[in-house]
Amino acid sequence: MKTVRKILTGILLGSILVSFTKFPLDSSPKEKENDPRKELANFPEASTGMVRHVILLDKKTNENLYKVEIIPGKVMKVDCNKHTLMGKTEEKELEGWGYTYFEFSSDGETLSTRMACPNSNDVEKFVSSQSTNVSYNSKLPIVIYAPKGYTIKYRIWEASKEKNASEK
Repeated sequence: MKTVRKILTGILLGSILVSFTKFPLDSSPKEKENDPRKELANFPEASTGMVRHVILLDKKTNENLYKVEIIPGKVMKVDCNKHTLMGKTEEKELEGWGYTYFEFSSDGETLSTRMACPNSNDVEKFVSSQSTNVSYNSKLPIVIYAPKGYTIKYRIWEASKEKNASEK
């Protein structure tokens, strides 16, 4: 009887030890499994004259309620008029992976209003191009390639509660 008890105790202790080694107390391996930094290795390095910009998003409970606005632009000397940078953001697919990335291109030309400026002093200001909205996904990085000297900014948008339209 004592031998059977020792064997059962040994089996129980062994299974407890195996469960601790198989499932660690901290959740870091699971978090590392979904680490978007790991996926960044699948994206190509920036080509000559380009810079790779990366946006890493925080995990949200319901990511369907969020959007990311990508705002490409450049710091430029401008007058008092409102300026918009001419440029284009193209969505491209990373072949073999199904991931998307973005490529911004611009020749630096701007559009502006034509108001007479009382002071002819130019100021350094961020001049943005047309923004692009993308789905929020914390499991993958958002990768944007832009020419050197250009900046990528972004905004997180959150949906409000649904409302009913009125009938008229």
